[in-house]
Amino acid sequence: MKKFRQYFLLSFVFVVIRLILLPSLYAMDIPNGNVIYKSNIRTVQLYKEGFELSSPVITLNSTEKVKLSFDDLDGGNKRYRFTIQHCEADWTTSTGVSASDYIDGYREENIDDYAYSYNTTVIYTHYTALFPTRSMRPRLSGNYLLVVYEEDPSNIVLTRRFLVAETTPVGITGKVSQSARMDMRNSGQQIDFTVNLNGFRVSGIRLELNVVIQQNERWDNVLRNIKPRFIRGDEIDYTYDENNLFSGGNEFRNFDTKSLAYQSERIKRILFDTTSQVYLLEDQPRPLKNYTFEKDLNGRFYIKNEENAVNSDIEADYAWIHFFLSYPVMRSDGQMVILGALTNWQPDAGSRMTYSFTRRGYWLNLFLKQGYYNYEYVFILNGRNTGDESLTEGSHWETENEYTIYVYYHEAGGLYDRLIATQDLNSIVR
Repeated sequence: MKKFRQYFLLSFVFVVIRLILLPSLYAMDIPNGNVIYKSNIRTVQLYKEGFELSSPVITLNSTEKVKLSFDDLDGGNKRYRFTIQHCEADWTTSTGVSASDYIDGYREENIDDYAYSYNTTVIYTHYTALFPTRSMRPRLSGNYLLVVYEEDPSNIVLTRRFLVAETTPVGITGKVSQSARMDMRNSGQQIDFTVNLNGFRVSGIRLELNVVIQQNERWDNVLRNIKPRFIRGDEIDYTYDENNLFSGGNEFRNFDTKSLAYQSERIKRILFDTTSQVYLLEDQPRPLKNYTFEKDLNGRFYIKNEENAVNSDIEADYAWIHFFLSYPVMRSDGQMVILGALTNWQPDAGSRMTYSFTRRGYWLNLFLKQGYYNYEYVFILNGRNTGDESLTEGSHWETENEYTIYVYYHEAGGLYDRLIATQDLNSIVR
């Protein structure tokens, strides 16, 4: 009986401590973006369950789930947990709603699904989790930040953005075409679209609706607060607006490490010391080259080991990938970075390249899991967050790109931005 009381007391104290610590998580000043905070965490993926190359967008009160996966290079078994945080359309933390408003059930969930790497030179533990769960679901639509931490809510290891859309009668139709603006006629893509409310009541369309356009799952160059040109009853017209423009860019570069025993097309050589060293062919700038279509993943990657592996999640190995971009002169007015899902689309220290005066070019080594990867070189001017790929990759209006239109609704007196409609478009589907 005494042992039972001690156990009950310890359990009670543990629960009280977590109830005290967890609310502090929502008050923490952390970037509401796709960030990895620990160097031992690698290959983070978040997508709609069943569609590995899809965006993490699910429908409210449906059976759809997002799937999270990541590797811990420390190995072993750690107690990881996650929670969610509601955000506004611009990804600032929602201040008008509390966790109890947007979470149905418990405020945190354990990550209990893990497996140890098998037959790899690099030891790691692979973790996966699905959301929503039986005991934790979103109550509201909108933008969300999934926050993963180890034991203590203040010990955050990674964050990932995902979106929850409502089922409404609102519809979006549109297309991607060549830019009508003369200065971007050959390099830009214009997104023309209409939003049809179909009876959905909005009292102040220009003030209460917020439209966002995203290119290839990037968040650094999204177009926000787009205003309509015309409103005709339930139809809101955003067509032929010269502000709805993106640089077309170029098809992404790629490399294939599904096998570390054989050199694929873009690989110069593979060496092995304690881990595999994969040297890619030296890349050349291509701003003046004519456009050539090449099927790509629009900046994504997928994990695969083709060397007799049954489960690539735990049988794909890690290797150092050596990138080099030939560039005759170092630019002192900014930084060259590698962008794509392989660097979380983040122009930060993890993606920043170093200039070699002896080799006359930029280099960077990344520790990546076996698979197929897309990437591009982007130059970012000092003081800016959005990069310019045209200097290294060129920009063409013909380039195949994916776009997603998000329509948010913040009614007068409302407490948060509702996501009431989404629509995917592709630039080669006319």
